[in-house]
Amino acid sequence: MTTQTLSPILFCTFVLTLSGHTMWKFMWFISGISSSMEYDKKESESGLLFPVWLNASLVTLFVVQHSYLKTSDIGNFLSRHRVTSSLSRSIYVILTSVTLQIVVTFWTPITSCCLWRLNVNSSFLWWTFYAIHFSAWACIYGGCVILDLPELVGIRQIYYFCLNLPETSDLKSTELQRLYSHKRHPSFMAFIALLWMTPVMSLDRALLAICFTLYMATAWEPTADDRRYHQRQLERKQHEISYSNRRKQMSSEFRYYRG
Repeated sequence: MTTQTLSPILFCTFVLTLSGHTMWKFMWFISGISSSMEYDKKESESGLLFPVWLNASLVTLFVVQHSYLKTSDIGNFLSRHRVTSSLSRSIYVILTSVTLQIVVTFWTPITSCCLWRLNVNSSFLWWTFYAIHFSAWACIYGGCVILDLPELVGIRQIYYFCLNLPETSDLKSTELQRLYSHKRHPSFMAFIALLWMTPVMSLDRALLAICFTLYMATAWEPTADDRRYHQRQLERKQHEISYSNRRKQMSSEFRYYRG
């Protein structure tokens, strides 16, 4: 295997590993239930004003980075430095992953002020929140698969570039290109449920939920056409899975009959 072939493979592996690890940490950051005693200990050591300022700065960092990297200024900058369009998506994913890692690592809980605090020692409440978050993450990850996960993280663009094939975006349908132009992430309502459906709505959690909700509502701009496209793609995937299962069942029955 030559160096020219090995380099794209290593780069794609790095992008997949970094983005996967980041999403894993972000999932536990949003949905994990940590000990309130640990939170209170951290807060008593740092006070109240500094954590509020730090958390607000982290949210601002993510919003600015996530929005500015998609502007034409960044595209022109990459073009001037001879960075091909096949790498732009993967670079965007890497920088976003690094930013999310910074947010998760330096985020400081503030539990002395809470909008609500529910006792999740009850098995019914615990399973209710667990089911809500599990369903929300299933919708998000399922939506990523529907929207073509390799293309979303930038791996498919690199693969096509190595084969000297046209850009993958040129091969997408008009509906999907319109969707990508203003909404690259699936399931607005799933993220809303993850942010707001929590047993402890502390001050830092409320700050995160409010800022991310406003950001998604203004930046994503989903339309009725996008919803219908998602619905058609979901039904198509369901038909494909059902057809595949029927083929496997018929093949198994045929082998049993012949035997």
